[in-house]
Amino acid sequence: MQTNKPLVFVTQSTFDETKDETMNIVHAPLITTKALDFDQTVLQTHYDWLVMTSKNTVKHFLPYFQQVQADKISSIGAKTTEALNHYSIDVDFEPSTYTQEGFIEAFDVREGDKILYPASVQKRPLMRDAMRRAGAEVTEIDLYYPAVCEASIGKIRNQLSSIDYLTLSSPSAVDSLLQHFTQDELAHIHFVAIGHVTEKRLNH
Repeated sequence: MQTNKPLVFVTQSTFDETKDETMNIVHAPLITTKALDFDQTVLQTHYDWLVMTSKNTVKHFLPYFQQVQADKISSIGAKTTEALNHYSIDVDFEPSTYTQEGFIEAFDVREGDKILYPASVQKRPLMRDAMRRAGAEVTEIDLYYPAVCEASIGKIRNQLSSIDYLTLSSPSAVDSLLQHFTQDELAHIHFVAIGHVTEKRLNH
C-alpha cells in the first residue's frame, strides 16, 4: 500500500475532481475571469460567423446570445463545444486540432465574411490576423480579462514545501505564479505545462 502519495496541485479553472488512489490532488485555480463592458451596438450587425474560443468566452457571452445575428457558430475545440451544447447552442464548425493554429488551418474563411470574435483581452492575435488576411471583416469584442485568484495563491503558499507537481494551463497562470513566488521557492516542484503555448511561457 502506497503511503507517501505525491501532492499534485491542479491550477486550471475547471477540473473533474475524481478520486485518485495514487496521488493527493488539490484544485487551486490560479486564474479567474472578470467581465468587461463593451459597445453592444456591434451585436446589431448581421454576421456570417460567431467565433467562440473558450469556455470562459461562452460563460461571459451567454447573456448576449439572444441579441446576436449570426448564420453559423464555430468553436475552437471540444470543451468549448461542450459548453455551448450545455446551453442548447449548436456548433457548425470545430477543428480536429484544438489550438489557434489548428483552427486557422481548418477554418474556411472567405473574403467578405463578417465575423464576430468575442474573447479575452489578452488573447493571442493569430486567429484574428489570419481571418483578416483571408479577407474577412472581423469585429472583436474584448469580453473579459484574466485576474489572479488570491485564495489559490494562499493555498499554494501554505503547502509550498510539500507540493510535488503543479499543473499550468495558460501563460496567464504562469505569469501569476511567478509574480507571487521566486524561482528558488519553486525549484523543488515538477511543473506540468498543458499546451505548447503554456510550455513556451514556462520555459521563457
